[in-house]
Amino acid sequence: MTVNSPATRDDRIGRPPYIPGTPEELDAVIAAPDNHEVLIDNDRVRVLRVTIRPGELEHMHTHRWPSVFIITSLPKIVYYTEKMEAVPPSGTRREGVPIFIEPEGVHAVENKDTRLFEGIRIELKG
Repeated sequence: MTVNSPATRDDRIGRPPYIPGTPEELDAVIAAPDNHEVLIDNDRVRVLRVTIRPGELEHMHTHRWPSVFIITSLPKIVYYTEKMEAVPPSGTRREGVPIFIEPEGVHAVENKDTRLFEGIRIELKG
């Protein structure tokens, strides 16, 4: 069964695509280690706990694999491209609802709230 409702698709217009050949140093775990904790890593998946503290701006980074992201705490955030251009929110994300995200190019997220941003990102190595 395939579920493809609006709540399960990544619908953030303007999210930069991942470009093959992007330097390994920009991988989320290397470039933004304070925000990406590896929980599982094998030949099929890498599971990350993603956290962004209140007022924090992550370092620029990428995600080279498609993923399923389950946000468990969703405060007010701003998503930036490599050029520090803010990408407008879609308004469809909800805590606890999984979304599918294609590989992401260089970006950073800023937590503009007083609550922690937290989620589990399951990267599919294919």
